[in-house]
Amino acid sequence: MPWNDQSGGGQQGGGQGPWGGGPRRPWGQPPRPPQRPQGPDLEDWLRQMRERFNMNGGGNGGGGSGRTGGGRGIPFPIIAGVLFVGWLMTGIYTVDEGEQAVITRFGSYNRSTGPGIHMNLPVPFEARQVINVTGQRTETIGFEEGANREIRDVPDESLMITGDRNIVQIQFRIYYNIKNAVAFAYNVRQPDLTVSQVAESAMREVIGRRQLEPVITTERAAVELSVEQLMQATLDEYESGVQVLQVELLNAAAPPVVIDAFNDVVIAGQEASTLVNNAERDTARILNEAQAYREQVVRQATGEGQRFIAVHAEYRQAPQVTRDRLYLETMERVYQRGNLIILDQRGGAVPYLPLEGMVRRPATAQPEGNR
Repeated sequence: MPWNDQSGGGQQGGGQGPWGGGPRRPWGQPPRPPQRPQGPDLEDWLRQMRERFNMNGGGNGGGGSGRTGGGRGIPFPIIAGVLFVGWLMTGIYTVDEGEQAVITRFGSYNRSTGPGIHMNLPVPFEARQVINVTGQRTETIGFEEGANREIRDVPDESLMITGDRNIVQIQFRIYYNIKNAVAFAYNVRQPDLTVSQVAESAMREVIGRRQLEPVITTERAAVELSVEQLMQATLDEYESGVQVLQVELLNAAAPPVVIDAFNDVVIAGQEASTLVNNAERDTARILNEAQAYREQVVRQATGEGQRFIAVHAEYRQAPQVTRDRLYLETMERVYQRGNLIILDQRGGAVPYLPLEGMVRRPATAQPEGNR
């Protein structure tokens, strides 16, 4: 066995030196320290990469030679070409009906495209944003809708102060669409949130100029129209590209915590209005009666005056006859209810008359049996 043979000479020794005790160098020198594994082999890494792109998939299993077996790998230019074509195809896009695509080049607006198939330069040269410009959008203010269309009040948005310093609960919905896609995309940050905030601000301003009772009763349509006009003017000033379609006032009422007191105030107001109406009705009736009485007295006085003028004209033509007539008519009017008999003695004769038959006698009461 050679001195430098550390294999143990076959089956004996178990891999120990000639003197036993494990592998040692001659004359008892200590063994060499084990070598640490080196870093990744660049040649092996390149070989693995070639095997991954091998069309036949895998090598010959021999290992260590760095050659692939069974087929030839795809050349790098072809791989680069496929990747380049794929990168170019990312610029192909489709715009549906009712949409517009806004194209920016290096972050600046470049152009807009309508419905159809289009192509733009891939990232990072150009970017696109497709916006639905005809679809109707909605925003709710003052409440939130749950999964089962349950309405949950949002007090921070719904509670507002009226012009007469009362608190009212307002819940409404906004309908709008896009009239300018470029302005909508780039002039205002978070345009949907901007529309909601402008709507709430416009409603608070309109409610602050009105009284509570008209807001919750007769002026709901006027409030909707005023908010719509104020919103549109504000959004146009911002150049937001938004067109307000409708403002729908869903709820306008006193808050639940003060609804009882508010109802008492409303009832008191109604009773006051009823009393005022009754007083005005009685006043109108009394005035009408007084007017009718005045007209009657005036007409009667006017008639008496005209009659006196007519009698005076006749008296001037025949004073004696008129005097006798006035005397007789006056005596008749004075004694028409008296039991008197008046004889004119100017005739010179004393007539004999059955005076008893001319005296008025009251009618005697008849017995009940003869009725």
